[in-house]
Order: sequence, then structure tokens, then C-alpha cells
Amino acid sequence: MLTESEMNRNIILLADPNKITRQKALQNLCNDLKSSLSLNDNNNDDHLHPPSNIIESIIKIFSDPAEKNRDLSLTYISMYITKYCTNENTIEKILSSLMPAFVQRLGTNDIIEPSEEIRLKSISILSELCRLYSNGNKLALYLNEWISILKRTIIDPYPEVRKLSCELTSKLSFKCHEKFHLISENLIKPIIETMKHQHAKVRVEAINALGNVIRYGNNKSVEDSISPLAQRFFDHTSTVRLAVINVVGIWMLELRDRYSYFHMMLPLLLTGYTDEIEEIRETTDSLWWDVGLKYEKENEEDLKDQINFPNIPKKYPPNLTRPNLGCRELVKRNLIRILPAIRNDLTDWVVSGRIKASQLLTILSWQAEETITQHLEDTLQVCSKALVDDESIVREQINKTLINIGYFVSINIWFNLIRSHLEQTPTLGLLRLIAPLLIGVTCDELIQSEKIFDQLLTIILKTEYTDNLQLPIQNELLRICRLLIEKCQHQLEPYAYRIFKCILSLLSIAENDELKQQCKQTLNDLALNTFENSSLNVMYEKFASQLFDDLKQTSNDWLRSTRDRFIFETFIMQAGSSNRFFLKDIIEILRMVMKSDRDPEIRNQCLLIIANLLQFIDDTDTKLIISPYLKILIDECILPNMQWKAGRTAAAIRATAIATLWSLFQAKSFSFEQCASSMKEILLAVLGMLDDDDRLTRMNSCYVLQALFSNDDAIRTIDNDQLHKVYPDLLKRLDDISDDIRLIICSTLNAYVQSFHRNFNIELYRSHLEDIAKILLIHMDDQNSQIQNVVFDTIIQFAIQLENASETFINEIRNVKHKHRNQTLCDTLIERIQQLK
Repeated sequence: MLTESEMNRNIILLADPNKITRQKALQNLCNDLKSSLSLNDNNNDDHLHPPSNIIESIIKIFSDPAEKNRDLSLTYISMYITKYCTNENTIEKILSSLMPAFVQRLGTNDIIEPSEEIRLKSISILSELCRLYSNGNKLALYLNEWISILKRTIIDPYPEVRKLSCELTSKLSFKCHEKFHLISENLIKPIIETMKHQHAKVRVEAINALGNVIRYGNNKSVEDSISPLAQRFFDHTSTVRLAVINVVGIWMLELRDRYSYFHMMLPLLLTGYTDEIEEIRETTDSLWWDVGLKYEKENEEDLKDQINFPNIPKKYPPNLTRPNLGCRELVKRNLIRILPAIRNDLTDWVVSGRIKASQLLTILSWQAEETITQHLEDTLQVCSKALVDDESIVREQINKTLINIGYFVSINIWFNLIRSHLEQTPTLGLLRLIAPLLIGVTCDELIQSEKIFDQLLTIILKTEYTDNLQLPIQNELLRICRLLIEKCQHQLEPYAYRIFKCILSLLSIAENDELKQQCKQTLNDLALNTFENSSLNVMYEKFASQLFDDLKQTSNDWLRSTRDRFIFETFIMQAGSSNRFFLKDIIEILRMVMKSDRDPEIRNQCLLIIANLLQFIDDTDTKLIISPYLKILIDECILPNMQWKAGRTAAAIRATAIATLWSLFQAKSFSFEQCASSMKEILLAVLGMLDDDDRLTRMNSCYVLQALFSNDDAIRTIDNDQLHKVYPDLLKRLDDISDDIRLIICSTLNAYVQSFHRNFNIELYRSHLEDIAKILLIHMDDQNSQIQNVVFDTIIQFAIQLENASETFINEIRNVKHKHRNQTLCDTLIERIQQLK
């Protein structure tokens, strides 16, 4: 321990020009005071009290050029405060000495103190003094000095200084709250700047400081602080967002002028409900509940009727708890001032802003309940735009908003607000309003609002929607249909046809496989739920008559892109075996749309429908059902489309027509007997197609002729003379470029020769037989051994099937035998003919 003389000597040395001397003196003083503190801890305080002038001497060292000396001086001051500042008089005395010095070092425009550690130690000393000083009025005497220092240190480059300065600001605002409002505005700007600091802990302290400065200071600063606080909701650190929630919650509970700023603070607090962190959501809920209770208590007289006669809604959104009366009233009275800003942010180009706005709108729609009706038209308009936002989160939140509105607002109100827009300018955004709004509507409300239900179905059946190839629109239409089916089930029967037609329209133009599957599933659900577990086929049979009546009215105007044409095709493909019950209607429509002057693509597609139709009927094994219509199908639908016309389109139709005819001949339900009167026309038409450029067309023509020649009912109407005129066209196919067709035509020739009637006159047709024999023998000498063999068999058929024709063929074989590369084959052919004749 230092004696009095030693202490005085060291105090004098503090003014020595030599910095080392000053440093040693400071070190001695610090060591002495430190040992005193140790003795004080051991309850042995015999230490000499420093003289009164020591503080002034130490304060002068604050501006010492040597950083070590300045640091030691602050260390001494800190220990001195701990040791001797035990009452307000000593604190006031040392504060009066320290404040001017600290203002000079820390409170000027430029940083006088270059050392970060010394600045931090200085703020620590001030913080300790503020803690020790219990008399806020006396502390407020130096309020200007405090503010001068803090508004500089709050934006100090050193993060720890910023953090401690914000903590000090909070303490000071509390202790000097009676006069703090006079000068608190000076701290708002630096605190807001610090709220953007890169260190999360600094941002948290800055937010807390801002909360206390405004809470105990001038409440008008709320206006300048709301926007910076709102930006902190985009902070990636959860503690920062939690700090904002706590600050705003305390403001709404404790702020003197809070009623003037509820409309500003309310959106910030409610935003906490949408945070990803559960703690923040729970804190928000707790604070908001307390705010509501306090508001209810403070306005008990105004809310007396609502407290005594509570309005309990008949239905409420699931998984949501109804807020207390005070919360609902707060939202109700401030909604008109909040919604315009939200609507504006929902159309902003900044993604994060749109997301927060959509989330807040969801919370407000829940808290406002039926009050949102007053602002519904504008809200629905902006929602329709937000529902086509690129961000899925925005669309999801707007959907939740609309679900809440659907629960709280009558369908008569919201539907009439959007109906005119849906009818005049149908868009995806407007269409997406319907489904979420319907979720909150009960089936009874829908059924009772018969006119609205009818108008709704009229809207979703508008061609602008049902003809639209955009997948989002198709998905939305299907979503509405599924929702109606799910809600109303058996009560939906009076409206089921139009829903059925809407789904069928979607299925008919859908290109997405998943959507097609969903459409089929929805049709199945419609059948099961609406018609008491009926099968899909039963529903098709129930709606067929009405559907075909609608289709007949438009069939004369069908083009390749007409919706009704797609519906017709899809219905037939989906109805399957049920088509047998309404063949009359199907054939009638086919006759109208397959006239030669109609669109080629439609005719081509309808030919494929005919083929599928026969397949469906074959599956039911009901031959008698199709028989009356076979002749009509052939004469009016197939044969006109087999006529030759120039162009690729006409060639494609001919190919489809002959393929359809071949499918018809193969069908189990087909009867040649019913079509006997048309066989001559069929024969002529098919012969004309043997020369077609398309290989598949020529091949199918051969198959059709083979089938025709092989059937007794078909050939009965054609005499030998007519048959005889056919052979040149058949033989010409032996020169076809395709070996496959050459092979098939041989089979056709085999059937052809067997089709001649028994009264065949050899003398009359001898020259023709000789011509046939010569042509066949030429092809029997083909390089392809397979063709040689089938022609070999064909010659045998001609020789033995036609009466007295064997000698003619044998003579022709002998005449050309010497020209053949395989003369043995010729000999074998002669032997076989002689054996079989």
C-alpha cells in the first residue's frame, strides 16, 4: 500500500512530461487501489482514501498520447467507482467530472479516441454509473451529454461499442423517462442505422434500444421506426425477428400514444404469426392475445353489447382459434388503413415484399372475420392478380386468404362481386378465386343459392375456359368440379350433367397424362357420389341422350378445333360398351359430319371412331344392335371418303377409310348379308385404290378384296361377268414395288378364283384365262423363291377351280417352260394340275 506521501508523489508524476514516468505513476496508483479492493473483499479496509484532486489528475490522462496510459486511467476510474461510489453524492460528484471529459473524447463529430478497447471501456464506465445512479432526475441533468455521447457511439465502427451503447441507451431511457422524451428523437436515426449492422447481436440490441427509446421517449418516433422494423422481418436470424415482435408487442401494450399508432404496429405484430420459428409464432400469439384483452378492458363500455351478446359464427376455418373480442375489434377498426398498403405490396416487383404481404393478408382475413366484407371487392381484385404470381408461396397464402373469406362472407356477396368480371374478361386469376372461396361454403348454402349455382356452372362451361389448352386453367376447372362433387354428393344430381360435360370437355382436350387420369377419376367420383354408387357406364347412359341432343345442334358447324367435336370423340372412347344403347344418335351425328364437303381432319377422325365403335360393340357380342346401321356407315361414311382426290390430305383420308372398312369386315358384329346391296359399290371403290401411292392403302385394299371374295353373302350379288372384269387390276399388283403386297395379292387371287359361280363358261373367257396364265407364269419365274411358291399355288387354284381351265394353263406352261430358270418347277406344276383336275 502507498503512504500518503507516496500517493501524492505519484499524483504529481501524472503531469510529468515523460510518458514512462506517467505510466509508472498510474500503475502504482492502480495497484494500490486494486489491493484496496482485495482488502475490502476480506472486510479489512485500512486503506488510505485518495485525495480529492486525484480524479481531476486521472481525467487529464484521458487525452494522453500513450494508449497504455489512457487505458490505465480508465482502469483506475473503474476501480474507483467500484470502491468509493457507494452513495448518490459521490456518484454525482464523479459524474460531474467525468461527463465533460467523455463528451470531449467520445461525443464529437470526429472520433477523438482512436483505440476501440478504450472506447469500449469508456462506455462500460458510463454504463456502470448509470446502473448505480438510482435518481433518474439527477441523472437527467446530464441528458444532453449522454445523448451527445450515445448518438456517436451507437454508430461506432467497433461492434462491441455499438452493442454496449445500445444497452446503455435502454437503461438511460428507463431511468430518465420523465424527461427523456424531450431529447429522445436525436437517438432514433443512429439506432436505425445500427439495426442494419452485420452482427445479429448488435441488431438485436439496437432493436431493443429503439423500443425503449420510443417507449419512454417521444412516441412520434414510431412513424420513422415502423419501416426499418418491418425490414427486420426479412432478417435471416430468428433472434432479430423475435426482438422486433417483443418490441412491437410492448409498444401496443405500454406506449402512451399507442391508439394513434395501432394501424402501424398491428401489421408488424401479426406478421409474427407467419414466421417459420415456433417460438416466434407462440410469442406473437401470446402478445396479441394480451393486447386484445387490454384493449377490451379499456373499451369495455363501447363493447358492452358484444361482450354480453357474443356473435358466434356458425362455421369457422379449421385448425384456427378464434381471437378474443379485443383483437377482432382492433383489426376491424384499423383494417381500412392497412389493406391499401397490402394490396399495393402484392403487386410490387420485389418478391420478398409480395410474400410478406400475402402472408399478412391471410392473418388479417382470419382476424377480421366478416369485417372484410366492407373491403371485399378491391381485395378480390388484387387476389386475382396475386393468384397468377410466379411465386408458389404467394399463391398458397392467397388461397388461404380466400378460404377464410369463404367461411366468413356469404356466397351471395362474394360471387356477385366476381361474376361480372368472370363473364366479361375471363382470366386464370379470376378463375382461381372460385375454388378456395367455395371451400368455406356448405352444400346447403350452395343448393339454397340455386341461381348462383346455375350461374357458376354457366361460367365454368364458357368456351373461353373449356376450350383453353393452358394446363393451369384446365387444372383449375377440374379443381372446381371435384370440390362441388365432394361437397354436395347426392344433392348435386340436378346439376350433375353440366359438371359431367365440363369434365368431359377437359378430358377431350387434355394433353397432360396426369390431368387425363384425374379427369377419369373425377368422372368416376361423380358417378359414385351423385348416383348412389352407380358405375361409370350407368352415368354415361344417363347423360347420353342429353349430350347428343346438345351435340346435334352444333354438329353442322364443327371445325377441327371445335370443342363439341372433341367431346363427341371422347364420349365414345370412354363410354365403351355403353355405346350400343345410343347408336342411333351416334350414327346420326356421323352422317352429318362426314359429308364430303366437311373438314378433312374431322372426317378422318370420325373414320377412326367407327373402327373403335365396332370394337366396343364386339366386346358385348350384340350383333343385332349394329346390323341396321352397317349399310349407312358404309354408304354414307366410308365409301364417299374412298374416292380419289388429289393431295396428301385426301390420300390420308383414303388410307383411313380403307383401314376402317377392313376393320369393319373383321368385326364379329359385321354382317355381309346386311350390306349385300352395297357390295358392287365397295368392289369398285376398292379396286380404284389398288393403285394408290400409299403402300398401306394398297395392302388394306388387298385384304378387303380377299374378305369380300371369300364371303358367299357378299359375292352373291356379283355375277361372273363383273367378277371377270376385276382380274386386270388384281394381276397388276403382282408388279408392285412391295414384295409384301405381291404375296398378299396372291392370297386375294386365290379367294377371287374361288368366288366364280358354277356356270363358268370356258369358251367365253378362254382368251382371258390365257392372259392370266401368261402373267402368273412370268411371276412364277421371280427371283424371290417365296413369290415363286405362292404364285405356284395360285396357278393351281386357277387351273382346278375354273371348270375346264386346266388344259389352257398346261398348254401355257409348256409354251414358256424353256424360258424359265427353274424348268423343274414347271414340270412339277403340270403334274400337280393333272393330278388335281
